[in-house]
Amino acid sequence: MPICPSVQSHVVAGHVGGGAAAPVLALCGVEVWPLPTVVLSGHAAVPGARGRRLPGTEVADLAEGLRAAGALARADALLSGYLAGADTASALEGLARDRPTGAVYLCDPVLGDADGPYLPEPLVAAYRDRLLPLADYACPNVHELGWLTGRPVASPADCAAAARTLGLRAVFVTSVEAEGGIGVLACDAEGAQLALGPKVPGAFRGAGDVTAALLLARLLAGAAPAQAAAAATGAAAALAAEAHRARRDDLPVIAAAGIWRTAPPAALRPVG
Repeated sequence: MPICPSVQSHVVAGHVGGGAAAPVLALCGVEVWPLPTVVLSGHAAVPGARGRRLPGTEVADLAEGLRAAGALARADALLSGYLAGADTASALEGLARDRPTGAVYLCDPVLGDADGPYLPEPLVAAYRDRLLPLADYACPNVHELGWLTGRPVASPADCAAAARTLGLRAVFVTSVEAEGGIGVLACDAEGAQLALGPKVPGAFRGAGDVTAALLLARLLAGAAPAQAAAAATGAAAALAAEAHRARRDDLPVIAAAGIWRTAPPAALRPVG
């Protein structure tokens, strides 16, 4: 069973951040070691949410404990999501540099969405200049890709061109819209393909975290990037439909496990 430290936010209630990624990875057969960057009662938009941001020194101390115990040497992958500050990025950088040879790193550069970035410019720079160069894979959404590359992202072809400038083994651009649908664009040395699923009404918290986990699980199982994107898009679409039906603002990764785990992959379309 692959082992994956996961550096992300933690919420007590709701499937966002590590609370979304960890159960998805576990249900896909990956042993997850959560390393929280913030600890909250619920996601930040929940009324009355309480908790705290972990200082970067505390995150680094937890990582040092993994090293000292010899646990980090057993990792097959590393996943990162919401970081909260540049000091946390420094702690993650050390963890990424120290991962075992052959352990893949998927970086989800959580910076913002259509409403704009909700984290400061130093963190954008930390992702761009320090973390992404260490990653094997990245899964920015369309807006994050534009901020990180400074390139246009108005079309799938624009996104593919921007993704190639990152120079990674593969880049998965999430929330790409085309032909009335939404999905994941996979860009690697073989080209670019768009996995497109139905666009479900609503905005679902943790959708990016779920998608990153689905992508990493498929990659660890040996899937090629395009096939990983197709499987992740199909599963995410099934989850979104269930969330809409249940009137949830997050994705029911546990309650609907039987549905998303058997969802068919989305169709792939080549992008020039």
